[in-house]
Amino acid sequence: MTEEQQSLLIQFEARVRQAIALCKTLREENKALKEALLQKELSFLNIQEELRDISQKYDRLKLAKMMSADDDDLKATKQRLSKLVREINTCIALVNES
Repeated sequence: MTEEQQSLLIQFEARVRQAIALCKTLREENKALKEALLQKELSFLNIQEELRDISQKYDRLKLAKMMSADDDDLKATKQRLSKLVREINTCIALVNES
């Protein structure tokens, strides 16, 4: 083997070692990125579930609020009707006195 061939072989071996080291580094980085992606996906699913729960609670709260508002409206309507009935009774009493 000539010196030039030996030099080329040494350069080739060095480049192969560099390529192997780079491949190993890239595999480790790829593994870390896959793990990070999995964690993000799990986090996303948890947040989606939490959003769904909060949305359901909000819908229930709106419904409860509407029902309680209806009760308040019903009470106010009953009070107005009672007041009108009293006024009518007063008017009838005044007409009967005349």
